[in-house]
Amino acid sequence: MQGFYQTNFQLPKQTGFYRGKVRDVYEIEHEYLLIVTTDRISAFDTILSETIPHKGQVLTGISDFMFRFYQNEVPSAWISTPDPNVLLMRRVKVYPVEVIIRRCLVGYAWRLYRTGGRLISGVRLPDGLIENDILPEPILTPTTKSIIGHDVEISEREIVESGLVPRAHWDRIREYAFYLFKKGIEIAERGGMLLCDAKYEFGTWDGEVLLADEVHTPDSARYLKLDGYYERQARQDPQIHLTKEYVREWLMRQGFQGQPNATPPPLPPTIIQEARERYIEVYQRLTGETFQPRAYDNLEEEIRSRCEAAIESLGI
Repeated sequence: MQGFYQTNFQLPKQTGFYRGKVRDVYEIEHEYLLIVTTDRISAFDTILSETIPHKGQVLTGISDFMFRFYQNEVPSAWISTPDPNVLLMRRVKVYPVEVIIRRCLVGYAWRLYRTGGRLISGVRLPDGLIENDILPEPILTPTTKSIIGHDVEISEREIVESGLVPRAHWDRIREYAFYLFKKGIEIAERGGMLLCDAKYEFGTWDGEVLLADEVHTPDSARYLKLDGYYERQARQDPQIHLTKEYVREWLMRQGFQGQPNATPPPLPPTIIQEARERYIEVYQRLTGETFQPRAYDNLEEEIRSRCEAAIESLGI
């Protein structure tokens, strides 16, 4: 099954366009964004040539669920979801900081730890841990972008002292992030998953701090299957990842970790199918709903039509 790779629209009142690793973003009248989430997948800052069918629909569906769930506690840029692959958002001024909360020793944190690193974004990790261990308490480990586009660790103090985020706004961001994560743990556990870490982005609109990006999707968070987690951990057996960490781990076994000038190996059909099933499983565990995959026939035209209708509904 061939996935949905990209769009090439020219929409009414369009004032800008940006193609990210996974999403095609259309700016409307400098005030709104139509974010079309495709089935592209990236790993180690590299866009892979293959797609994961229905991945974009999964990410959009989870985002819609989370924005609705949190809307009374954490204000966001989300306005509506006009299509299963599209979010309509306010165009906010996004702070150049990725707000990452970590609860388990996975991913980058584990790769740093196993080489002897104990300091991450100014936070010291305890000794004596193994991969996938739960930390004594969740930690906030922000990153920012370097001039070449890679994520760079930065401490909370450096964020404020450098002027990246004003102190009052950083305090609010910190409060929101921990609230999102605390509730995210509860949502995940209801679905039989362990939320390991999550990435959030925030911005400002009309002087207010708003959540500006997807929440707790398989691309912005890591989940482990909770059933049997503690037994596997006691035996030091591998854990069951339900997010794109599964794809990252396969790439690492092939020797690819985003090295300069390196080309990622093509994903075999079995890896693509397993990744698709894991994305869908996360959707169903989080939302409690059965996933209904959309047909790919006339997909782009369907998305275009709904984007145009969303623009018309804005009355601009």
